[in-house]
Amino acid sequence: MKIPTINTLKKTFILCLQILLLGLISLGCSDTKIEEINIGCIVPLSGTATDLGITPAKAIKLAIDQYNSSKLKEEPFINFYVEDDQWKKEKALPAYTKLRKEHNIDLLYISNTDGTIALKNQVLKDNVILINPLNNDKMLSSLNHNIFEIAKTTEETHEVIAIRIIELGLKNVAILHYPNDFMTRASNSVKKLLTERDIKNKLLPMEKERTDFNEILSELKEEGVDSYVFFGYKNFGYAMKQARALGIKAPFYGSTTLLDPAYYDNSEGAIVDTEFTFFTPTDGNYVLAYQFLKDYEKKYGAQPFSVWPAMQAYDAANIVIDKLKNIHEKKDNIHKTDWLRKQLHTIRYFQGICGNLSITEDGSSRGIYFSLYSYKNKGEVIKVKR
Repeated sequence: MKIPTINTLKKTFILCLQILLLGLISLGCSDTKIEEINIGCIVPLSGTATDLGITPAKAIKLAIDQYNSSKLKEEPFINFYVEDDQWKKEKALPAYTKLRKEHNIDLLYISNTDGTIALKNQVLKDNVILINPLNNDKMLSSLNHNIFEIAKTTEETHEVIAIRIIELGLKNVAILHYPNDFMTRASNSVKKLLTERDIKNKLLPMEKERTDFNEILSELKEEGVDSYVFFGYKNFGYAMKQARALGIKAPFYGSTTLLDPAYYDNSEGAIVDTEFTFFTPTDGNYVLAYQFLKDYEKKYGAQPFSVWPAMQAYDAANIVIDKLKNIHEKKDNIHKTDWLRKQLHTIRYFQGICGNLSITEDGSSRGIYFSLYSYKNKGEVIKVKR
């Protein structure tokens, strides 16, 4: 057997050392630097419920622009793309497909609950993170591990209405609601509490485009209904007007959608004194919230007429940004979506403008709590003293 020379051994040792060093360097390095992140947004820019789409999209863009203008060199640039779903479930998938095809988005914001449900399988298949910055309920939290809700809790928020009815000793309640998932869940949360207290109540889903409520309102008046809950969008303003025209003097209750200016116009003022669940800067971190509204007005020329959707969206954007700016720390063997999902689950007491927010194991958030307000004049609201 030929014995290797000293020089051969030295060369072999040096070669092995080089290989070892290269391996160690490779293990310590992250993957190819991520220069850009593409984020999509699907909201109603036209049609029903534009107050739940236009200002939230602007708020997310504001947060992204603020980050992009001050980010560090190693932090990724964030691109932002918006599509209109007109608040219709059937438009969610085409809008998403367009965002994926044209912009290869890694993360999606979508406000519509029905739209979120429609996309649950596709985002899981594509390994895209989906965030609902408007609604947060038990059903959404059970869809899959790629879906997060950074928003107020649907059930808790609308239970405030039932508690108010109980406090006032009302005994016969009609709950008229738009037939989508969100308004149905809001209505059921009210019905559940009222039923537990043996308070007579009736759940009445209305056709989506209905504008004539006279027949049903006349029947409810004959039945002695002493309180009316209107969980719907701007066409429910007609119901309020028609109820008052029929001589119905019972108190009205509603949801945050009352702040759509068209709701007031359709009611011709009958909306005044309606009590509803709402959220203002005083319900959150007011110093940060007022700074946000100031920045929003500076960028867009006016403050949002309904502040809570924009506030929630701004927090939902900044929570993601706070994690994405550190994506350069991601290791080779971890996909960026898997990395981000894990990072979002570490959120505890994030100081947002809506409050100190945390994300739970099921992807839902905690820390945003609505109060009871009364509608005064066009767009003016005051907190109800209880």
